[in-house]
Amino acid sequence: MSSSPPSRVRPLHLPTPGLSQQGQPPSRKPRPKRRNHTSRLKHLGMGVLCVAGGSLILTVLMALSERFNTLLLVSQAVANLIRGLSLLATGLLQLVALLTVALLALFALLLLVGGLTRLVRAIAGAIAAKGPRPHGGKVPMQP
Repeated sequence: MSSSPPSRVRPLHLPTPGLSQQGQPPSRKPRPKRRNHTSRLKHLGMGVLCVAGGSLILTVLMALSERFNTLLLVSQAVANLIRGLSLLATGLLQLVALLTVALLALFALLLLVGGLTRLVRAIAGAIAAKGPRPHGGKVPMQP
């Protein structure tokens, strides 16, 4: 085998950061600074809308707290949450109990089937052992 590389292979040239193809720093033309007044107006408008929306929501919440007893609302919400969680826990416990009973029933059926097959095999083996053997007690070999 030849150790020289094929003639069509060219060496790999990786670009150097900050330099152009000829090894010179790239020429940068300064761009004129343009001020975007629409962007500033847009930011100003969005800021005013955010402040107005936040203060409107807070005003409505303050009026709501004067109309309703907020402490009573919070305590009812917590009571409903606790009641719902206790119902959920009760449902989950009932489901676990149902699955446990079903698994126990399946396990009992498996024990019955396994025990019956062992009994049948034992009885069949005992009957076969008591029966007369034609060749002097030896089992003939199958060809």
